[in-house]
Amino acid sequence: MRIIISSIMAVFLMVLTFSNFGLAAEDMAAFYRGKTIRLIVPYSPGGGTDLHARLLAPVLKRYLKATVVVINKPGGGGLVAMNDFYENPQKDGLTLAISPEGLPFSQAMGDPGVRFDVRKFGWIISLYKDFRCLMVGIDSPYKSLEDLKKLKQPKAAISSVTSPAGPATILAFEVLNMENGKIVAGYPGSTEILLAVKRLEADFTVITKSHALRKNPLVRPLLAMEETRAPEFPHIPSYTELNVKPEVKRMMEILMLGQAAGRAIVTPPGVAKEKIAFLRKIMNSVVKDPEYLDKVEKAGFFAKPLSGEETTAKVEKALSVKPSELKMLKHILFEKYL
Repeated sequence: MRIIISSIMAVFLMVLTFSNFGLAAEDMAAFYRGKTIRLIVPYSPGGGTDLHARLLAPVLKRYLKATVVVINKPGGGGLVAMNDFYENPQKDGLTLAISPEGLPFSQAMGDPGVRFDVRKFGWIISLYKDFRCLMVGIDSPYKSLEDLKKLKQPKAAISSVTSPAGPATILAFEVLNMENGKIVAGYPGSTEILLAVKRLEADFTVITKSHALRKNPLVRPLLAMEETRAPEFPHIPSYTELNVKPEVKRMMEILMLGQAAGRAIVTPPGVAKEKIAFLRKIMNSVVKDPEYLDKVEKAGFFAKPLSGEETTAKVEKALSVKPSELKMLKHILFEKYL
């Protein structure tokens, strides 16, 4: 008899738990209905992240039955917006941001511009991770990696060391064993970097593969700075196929870890767990929505979402790198080629 009663109670509690979850979801849906959601983009209008946000907004609006307003807050490679997002948190769950790629990496490296702890953001979903390639100008005389390696002092263009593509560009010198390389920094953004490479102010850069897929590209790829080849450029090798020193491979692994969270939707600190869970559920549906998928494909984006739980795990892993390894990487990035 006791066993039967215990079994009945267990079933009752299970039903009650799921009922409460259903009620919580209904409450959350009612909370967001008719409200205004602020989606912070930490870059200027017209860039890739801004475009993606504006493709996402109407689909998110449909799922939440709320108004979604995209707000641009450029500066500091995305850090200005993310610092403000962290230091002046709107805890009601109505303000979201698209995080710059590599936030965990910037924190792990002790970037002085970082005034936040990425572990305290609410990671809702990772929309995509950029795939970067080493690129030369479309009319560049350099037809192969060997051509670059013959240069007395190869020059590479970046915005800054802490920009999303900066570390990969610098590590390209290590990957190709070009100890005499020189970084040319200070370009405002990707447009200026592409023009610099086309004009041979710099010999190469590392940038997202989408730039080589445009109708009239300014650059062409020679190497995938990722663990696999790009499907669009099957003839271009990955850096993992080269004879790279073990310590350099480890530096690249650390970089990949730090950028694995990609460009993610996040909440500021202090948002209720119930709202984070609800937003994760909504975004998991949004990224599978046919309208959204059609829009991002036509825009040339490469949607490869990760759940909030998966993204959170990658953030934690990025911050678990040994101090001795970070010290070696800091020397390469901030001293050796500047």
